[in-house]
Amino acid sequence: MSLDRPSERKITFSPSVFEIPNTAVESDLASVMMPFDSSMDNVYKTIQNSCALSGYRSLRADDIWDNSTIIQDIFSLIFRSSVVIVDFTRKNPNVMYETGIAHTLGKLVIPIAQSLEDVPFDMKHHRALIYYPNKEGLQALSDSLTQKLQSIRTI
Repeated sequence: MSLDRPSERKITFSPSVFEIPNTAVESDLASVMMPFDSSMDNVYKTIQNSCALSGYRSLRADDIWDNSTIIQDIFSLIFRSSVVIVDFTRKNPNVMYETGIAHTLGKLVIPIAQSLEDVPFDMKHHRALIYYPNKEGLQALSDSLTQKLQSIRTI
């Protein structure tokens, strides 16, 4: 029996909760999954800036309304994205669910969080960008995230 790397094996599935969009992956689209809270606005602005500096368009679920259900918009956004940035801050269950969708779809996921404690056990083997929610911390996040996104764009 051969042990293939997960990325070399292909599976076919038909989700019963989502409809598969009739669109292609957009190489310049980064989706952002994070808690919706006004205290996180500066974090989202930082992520948007890093994406723009790296040649990506960034969208969050509240930036779109294409379908009658929010989960279909989220699924479609992740499906169309080439990279998914997830902020595990506050252990938001929606972000965990959306990360699972992104992994199932084979997306490149970049985890970030304000504390390593917020990164779920099943995700701790992935490198995460940890940041402080102050001016210096957000600048450091911007620098690190921009560098990471730029390195992905060159692949």
